[in-house]
Amino acid sequence: MTPIAKPERAHLQYPYGEASNDEEILAAVLNALHHHSGVPSDHIRAEVKHGVAVLSGVVCEDYEKTLAEQAAASAPGVSKVENNITLAS
Repeated sequence: MTPIAKPERAHLQYPYGEASNDEEILAAVLNALHHHSGVPSDHIRAEVKHGVAVLSGVVCEDYEKTLAEQAAASAPGVSKVENNITLAS
């Protein structure tokens, strides 16, 4: 029986609910950023190293930075998020 995924994880399914390597985790992070309506994903870059998601880019509003961090943290396999997103001046 397949477990029901949380809404923020509904688009990617991994065995046991976790991604197993950085490539899969990055795919999950990018998916989470892309599918969150409050995140301007076209302005945000992501990398994953040893389960740590590193976000960078420029957004217009502080809440967009916060939502991007929350979306990345919700991705399967992410152990920590380093949010290096800056605000446009």
